[in-house]
Amino acid sequence: MQQTPLDRWLRKKFIYITRIYCNTLPTDLPPGLTVEEAPEESGGRYLYKLSTTSDKLLERVVDQMRNQNVTYTSRVEDRKVWYGRLLNNPNKSFTYRCVWAGLAISGLVLSLSGLPQRLLEHLLAEEEVIEEVVEGATSEEVKIFHKRDNLVEIDRVK
Repeated sequence: MQQTPLDRWLRKKFIYITRIYCNTLPTDLPPGLTVEEAPEESGGRYLYKLSTTSDKLLERVVDQMRNQNVTYTSRVEDRKVWYGRLLNNPNKSFTYRCVWAGLAISGLVLSLSGLPQRLLEHLLAEEEVIEEVVEGATSEEVKIFHKRDNLVEIDRVK
């Protein structure tokens, strides 16, 4: 299923993490950057691993490394979080799954509330005509018809 722009933004914001591998650390590291020793999985060529989820912070670090001629490589990886399977499924759109779940829950609540049955009964109800005569007037002069609860028809006959 096609991913919506909201799906891509959610993955970028909550799933992806950028790792920068380098041998020499820049002189000024901005706060919010995680610095660790590089594991052997990085190929053993790099000593340090810098991690961030912020694009602005990443740009600042990369600019510093370029200005100081530091050799680096960057990789985008998925974070290991519990909601990763929900947001990062390439075959299903998270947005559409939420929309369908919302529609299903709304339909279930609507059907369990009894509103469709009451609406159908109201639409199929026959009009009851109740005839009343006003006091002091002869029945031939004034007639009141109660069609429904809020609809009254008054006829005067002369």
